[in-house]
Amino acid sequence: MNRSVPDKYSSYMDRRIDGLWGDKKVILRARSFYIGIALSFFLAIGAPYANMLIRGSYMARDFTTPGAIAIFLLLVGPINGLLKWAVTPFRSLIAFFVVSCVFANWSLGIVNWDVYNPGFFFILFLVLLVITNLFSTILVKRSLALNRAELIMIYIMLLIVSALCTMGFSEQFLPMITALFYFATPENKWQEQLFPFLGDHNIMVNDGNRNSSFYEGLNNSNSIPWESWVAPFGWWSIFFLALYLCMVSISVILRRQWTERERLSYPLTQVAIDIIREEDSKSTWNGFIKNKLMWYGASLPIIFGSLNAFHRYDPSFPLLKLLWFFPFVGQQIIQISISFAMIGFSYFIHTNIAAGIWIFHLLSKFQKEFLFLIGMKSEQTISYGVSQMPLMAYQGVGALIMMVIIGFWIGRNHFLDVFKKAIGIAPNVDDSDEIISYRAAVFGCIGGILTMSSWLWIMGTKLWVALLFVLTAILIFIGITRIVSEAGLAAVRTPMIAPDLLTLGLGTTLVGSGSVWNFSLAYIWAADVRVFVMANCSNGLKLIEEMPLNLRRKIFGAVMLSLFIGAMGSIWMIFNMAYQHGGINLNSWFFKSAPAVAYNFAQRHVDSTVGIYWPGWGFFAGGGVTMFLLTVARQRFLWWPIHPIGFPIGGNYLMEKVWFSVFLAWFLKIILMRYGGANFFKKSQKFFLGLIAGQFMCSGFWLAIDFLNGKIGNAIFDL
Repeated sequence: MNRSVPDKYSSYMDRRIDGLWGDKKVILRARSFYIGIALSFFLAIGAPYANMLIRGSYMARDFTTPGAIAIFLLLVGPINGLLKWAVTPFRSLIAFFVVSCVFANWSLGIVNWDVYNPGFFFILFLVLLVITNLFSTILVKRSLALNRAELIMIYIMLLIVSALCTMGFSEQFLPMITALFYFATPENKWQEQLFPFLGDHNIMVNDGNRNSSFYEGLNNSNSIPWESWVAPFGWWSIFFLALYLCMVSISVILRRQWTERERLSYPLTQVAIDIIREEDSKSTWNGFIKNKLMWYGASLPIIFGSLNAFHRYDPSFPLLKLLWFFPFVGQQIIQISISFAMIGFSYFIHTNIAAGIWIFHLLSKFQKEFLFLIGMKSEQTISYGVSQMPLMAYQGVGALIMMVIIGFWIGRNHFLDVFKKAIGIAPNVDDSDEIISYRAAVFGCIGGILTMSSWLWIMGTKLWVALLFVLTAILIFIGITRIVSEAGLAAVRTPMIAPDLLTLGLGTTLVGSGSVWNFSLAYIWAADVRVFVMANCSNGLKLIEEMPLNLRRKIFGAVMLSLFIGAMGSIWMIFNMAYQHGGINLNSWFFKSAPAVAYNFAQRHVDSTVGIYWPGWGFFAGGGVTMFLLTVARQRFLWWPIHPIGFPIGGNYLMEKVWFSVFLAWFLKIILMRYGGANFFKKSQKFFLGLIAGQFMCSGFWLAIDFLNGKIGNAIFDL
């Protein structure tokens, strides 16, 4: 028997590794970093501006990362197309003239220039870009057009920024460290119960005036109290640097196991991969942009979204519903909602995974009703996840952590190789295809965990509790990242967050009051985060397969740069919006409700003397055992029809919004595969990619229209 690799496939792999599909001259030029920095900064300031002032569609709330995809489509389409067209000084001069006219026309309508205006920065970027391109074509006879490797790097930067600029970090962070003083009243008793836990380390912002200027805006008699922000920013920057370095390091450690050995599908990267593969330096327009079938798919969300947007301008336009509620079983209600983007992403999920997602969600309805009928309920209150059924939350997080442990066991050989390489006893293990060495990744992971644990210990958490808490949070992050990477779920959250699991599960007597207070502040990064760095970084690292080996190490620098831009850019924008307009006039959830959830959690538990909650741990163990058995059944029985990945998250409220879109994509895929065959399925992919692109293009387009017209509250798509 011939056991060698076929020559045709071997040649294909060589082309993929040596260069982008045979192009061995691909490089990363300085221009790509400048363009990546500019677009990353625009996303960092534009996304919070969009949902706090314009109050339109969210552009960076979930793993769909609509802002990143919309900007990437703008880059590979009009911007890079213009740069590829303007290859001569004459054409570059025409491009400069056109962009300058647009800038002049826009600026003439502005009475007062606002330096915090995202539109100003974007137009300025375009003007500087065409000016630079003009000089480049004159002096070096070369356009600034980007190649595929440079497009990959910029898209990865946009993914990282998407994880930080709104829900994932900034919009949680600033209100959480300020709201305690502004909203403390005699009625809520925060001052009496929570102020004693603030300690000597200044990690909360207190300007001496209840932070009123941050929440009500500055008046003519006061100024920004910069000195009250310095120490908290210093302390928190240490923690978040360790957290994000740990997340990036873990993503590197997991990449080869997930992408090359287990061959996860990474559905959320399919749009970017298709765009990159369609890029051709000899053609002005990207092949993805020129594809008619893609535009057929894109037309659906564009038409639906635009009609709803027009309705908010003029009620005579019809309002098209994409959301319905129906009774299901007993007191359970089922939600039928359609998301064009979720249908598009789910089309690239394996059918048994998609089946597992929607089937386990429906089964969770039966379980909830069964527990309700037999009177089995918990007296505990949890903040996020399966909040209406705490016992099912324990069950879900137990299953999630078991899934991670099983994954570690399956990949034990790879992880052992990584560790051996890190300590220098496995020189034969090749890590040249990673963005950093395995040694740097392992020590970055360990160093990040130890730094975070030490930080929590310094702030008053018991050392063993701090270490256990960080490890638990990391396991949960890995589990959600696995679900995002394999199942392509763009909206997913852990069934139970780490602060609730340790506080309610172990009891305040064991963890201590100081730990409870610090766990409440961990809501910033470990609670209501529907997008985070690890998952987006893992999706980004999937794309480096399309890059030459010699360029991959440069991606780490781009990742760290985008971490800084995403965090500081969005903080700068939110900071100035709050002091200019008043935080209470922005997004009420982030500036009032979310901090209240965290502080009320601390208030309920800092003075309690509750022990270990054994019923919860019973459901935790039951979830773990069930997940183990489901995984064994999938591995041992070829006829087993569903993937267990949907079990941990089946009862989560976010599944209410996405399950029907997953079901619809699953059903369409089965029908098309059965009656159209593999070739028809391959051709149909462009249509479903169009559904994704169309929804995000529509959201971005109407945000721009609303920005120019001063329209507020024109949110088109929820997911």
